[in-house]
Amino acid sequence: VVAGITTIAAISLAANYLTLPAVPHLVINEFKDILAISIATDYTIDAAKSIKELLDNPEAMAAAAAAASASSAAAPAAGGAAAAAAVEEEEESDEDMGFGLFD
Repeated sequence: VVAGITTIAAISLAANYLTLPAVPHLVINEFKDILAISIATDYTIDAAKSIKELLDNPEAMAAAAAAASASSAAAPAAGGAAAAAAVEEEEESDEDMGFGLFD
């Protein structure tokens, strides 16, 4: 059933024909177009304010990216040492398989 709905949505989007399964995709695509116009011009919509602020101040975007990577790196830190040891063990076992490149 899901495959049929996906196919109908894909065909209707390609043919520019409005069907119910294609409506969410059409709405999102039009929102992207409106957002792009808002960013390129002086006209501002509420959804584009934060994006415009980040584009106007690249340092804030870099700080936000650093904060996001720090928070995602802190969560799995406990299991990170065990995973690193497992990766090192795999690398050591794959180094010599008993034959050379041209054997």
